[in-house]
Amino acid sequence: MPNGKIFMTPGVLRDLTTGNTYDIPAGLRDLSPVNTLVTYTLASASDVGSITPGVAGTVVKGCGVDETGQVIPFSAALRGAYPEGTRLRLYGTLDEVGAVDALKLVIGDQDRRVDVVEPARSAPVRLSEIGVSIEQDCMDKTGDAPGQQYYHVGAGTAWTTRIHTCTALAMWSRTARISYLSHADAGTSSQTIAQHMTAFLTQATAAGADLTANGELSVVLFTASDSLRTMIASLRKVVNALDHLAAAHTRAVYTSATCHITGPDDAIVVSADAPPKVLLHHEDYLTYLMDRYRARGEQATRAFLAGALSTADKQPGLESTAGRTADRARERNDRELYVLLASLVGFDKQTALKAWGW
Repeated sequence: MPNGKIFMTPGVLRDLTTGNTYDIPAGLRDLSPVNTLVTYTLASASDVGSITPGVAGTVVKGCGVDETGQVIPFSAALRGAYPEGTRLRLYGTLDEVGAVDALKLVIGDQDRRVDVVEPARSAPVRLSEIGVSIEQDCMDKTGDAPGQQYYHVGAGTAWTTRIHTCTALAMWSRTARISYLSHADAGTSSQTIAQHMTAFLTQATAAGADLTANGELSVVLFTASDSLRTMIASLRKVVNALDHLAAAHTRAVYTSATCHITGPDDAIVVSADAPPKVLLHHEDYLTYLMDRYRARGEQATRAFLAGALSTADKQPGLESTAGRTADRARERNDRELYVLLASLVGFDKQTALKAWGW
C-alpha cells in the first residue's frame, strides 16, 4: 500500500511520493491528526478507501527510513533504541517518529521461537504451591481476590496461566537473579507495563547486570497460537510498552526477546534461579515428552518420560500417541519404555504386541 499523510485538514490525504491528494470519506476522518503518517488504499481515482496508521520502514543511521527512501527523524526517546537495519513500522509525522512496533514485526519469526517447557516435571495440581499468582491487569478487578498481584519484580517465584487472548511477558537477569512477570489483556496500559519493566531492568543494572551481554537477559513473550497472525490487542499493549522505556532498555529487550506459543492450561513460571519456563499439566506433560522423544530421541527426554510413565495413572485416551511412541521405542530396541507405554494405556504384554507389534 502507498504511503501518505493527513494533509492540511482531516478530510484530505497526500501521497508522500507523488504529491497527489485524495478525499477522505467522512467515516475515515478524525481517525488521525493532521500530518500523521499513514498507509492507504484508494476506493476510486479521487477517494481514499482505507487508512492504516503508520508506514513501514527501517532503522538507518539512527533515523527511520520508509520504503520510498523518505528519512524521518526519531524522537529523542527512540534514538539508539533499535539496532541498525531493524524492520519496523513508524508512527508520527514527517518531522518526528514518536512510536514504532519493531518487535511485533519479528517476534513470530522462526529464529525468535523458543521452547521453554520444563521437561523434568509437570505442574502441581495446586498452582499456589509454586509461588505468587500474577493475574491479568485489566480495568475491572472486582472479581479478583484481595491482595491479588498483577506484576512481579524480584527474587521470588511467581506464575500465571489462562493465556487465551492475553499475552504474558516474562524476564530474568542471570547476574541480578531477579525476574519479572506480567499478564496483559486488551485493557492493560502499555505505560503501566513499561513502569514495571523499568523497575526490573533498573534493579538488574544496579545489581551489576550488563544487559547487553550475551545470555544476561532472558525475555519471553507467551501468546496463544493465533495471536501472532491476528496481532491481538493484548500483544500490541505489551510490545508498545517498549516505546515508553529508556532507549537502552528498549534495545536490550528487543534484542533478547523471544516467543513461546502457550496453551491456556500451561503455567508460566519465573524465579530467581532460572530463565522463564512453562509447567504443563500432567496429561499435556506426558504428551509433550512422548512427542519430544519421537522427534529428538534425547536420552534426557527418554529418562524424564520413563520416570513420568512409571507413576502415571492409566490414560486410555493417549493410546494413539503412546502407540506412535512405542513404534519409536521398538526402532531403538527399548523394551523397558515400550512396556511402560503399554501400561499407560492399560495394555498387557499380549495386547500391546497385537496392537503395536515388536
